[in-house]
Amino acid sequence: PTMAHDVPPVHTTAWRDFCHAPGAGHYSSPPLALQSVPSTPIGSGMPVRPNGRHKCLIIGINYTGSRAQLRGCINDAKNMQGLLRRNGYPDDGSHMLLLTDERNRGREYQPNNEMITKAFVWLMKDVRKGDVLFFHFSGHGGQQRDTTGMEVDGYNETLIPVDYERKGQISDDVLWGSLVYRLPEGARITALMDMCHSGTGLDLPYDYNVDTRSWKEDINPAHSAGDVVLFSGCEDAQTSADVAGAGRQAGGAMTQAFMGAYNTCNNGAATYHEFLTAVKKELRKKRFSQRPQLTSSQHFDAKSRVFAVGYASGGCGSGGGSIPSVIEPNHNPKIGRMMRRNIRPQRHGFGGGGGNNFFGMMAGAAG
Repeated sequence: PTMAHDVPPVHTTAWRDFCHAPGAGHYSSPPLALQSVPSTPIGSGMPVRPNGRHKCLIIGINYTGSRAQLRGCINDAKNMQGLLRRNGYPDDGSHMLLLTDERNRGREYQPNNEMITKAFVWLMKDVRKGDVLFFHFSGHGGQQRDTTGMEVDGYNETLIPVDYERKGQISDDVLWGSLVYRLPEGARITALMDMCHSGTGLDLPYDYNVDTRSWKEDINPAHSAGDVVLFSGCEDAQTSADVAGAGRQAGGAMTQAFMGAYNTCNNGAATYHEFLTAVKKELRKKRFSQRPQLTSSQHFDAKSRVFAVGYASGGCGSGGGSIPSVIEPNHNPKIGRMMRRNIRPQRHGFGGGGGNNFFGMMAGAAG
């Protein structure tokens, strides 16, 4: 792989300073027009080697005291924090941010709409070629009717902040504009979204089919230059389980399956295909019907590319290893949202109520 630029200095923007700065964290939509950018054809171009810098955003919401209360999402977030620590992510305020709705935490660590939106901007601040990032969300997800004609199912998937009743939901359009479009070429984000309707939760254009071992491009793709891969807890039309049992810690089924697979994945030499297969096996073992999804901003060979959450992929879950991971170069000659077909919104969502079935879900779902 080609080397990224010389190792840049560590991140120095502390979250506590950033979130209180005037004007910090304002979301601005990406330009509507497609833009031509440098690219290499699919299957060609040298992968970029990570420069050693890590940064992550972890969010876990139990919605304590509300009618939407969950049990295991904060556990998920703290377990993921531990996994990332063991895989090279520094545990300090400039590299790792944990937002949870625990009462004993300060306002700047509450996962409300304002702080989540600011956290997206903080995560992307000073990101450059060779950087490796991770985003994890465990909580409720929903759907809202899409009026633009872009979404293949007629709905935007949404992330539900703790103050959703007052401040609303955060749509996948905002997630794509904040995290995916802003990521520079040669940098990587791995994301795990453990919530209902999370299948296309980052609006990534390529969806991997583990049975046919091939990628399918979205009808109306949203292309970008960076390397973004999302593991999501279920398909867009499915709910995602929040589980607890005798002797078992409460948590999201997908997060538990992801961590279980990562801790047993062939000493870290598992490919993306093998790792997704291992996640599916973990879910089946515990009799969950939800089908995890793998979507990506870039078209790559999932059967040969080795998976890792951090810089190195050897010794999964053991705190290091000898196999350097890689970053996929950009294969998209044009970036932005491409409309090939105008899709009319459906009349009702999966749970009725005009397309947002946040509270029309089955009992025990993480939503």
